[in-house]
Amino acid sequence: MASGTISRDECVILTEILGSKTPAGCGVLAQTDGKDPFTYPNDNPFRGQDEKLHRNSWLMPRLARRLTKNSEYHVSKWHKPLVVDSAECAKIRKALEEKIGTLEAKSKLPEACK
Repeated sequence: MASGTISRDECVILTEILGSKTPAGCGVLAQTDGKDPFTYPNDNPFRGQDEKLHRNSWLMPRLARRLTKNSEYHVSKWHKPLVVDSAECAKIRKALEEKIGTLEAKSKLPEACK
């Protein structure tokens, strides 16, 4: 296995079980409630007038133009999915086995690590 992504639900489960030994990227995903359209990738995070119109700022118009939907620095692109490799998966597996046992650890292991 080269690498894979861990979903928010899997991060929440890992955080409940492992606490501080959870992978670093899970901390951010576990803190939010999952209802913010910009936090989690979806087809169209923009709602209302923002779907069609470009929001300009009277205070800093150049900055507002730079931070539109197509910019890599736009709010909708801040949270990247948590990518884990085989070494990180081995650490997660070891921590789960120490905490809850081998049989239970296999069921709680993220899909990317199975």
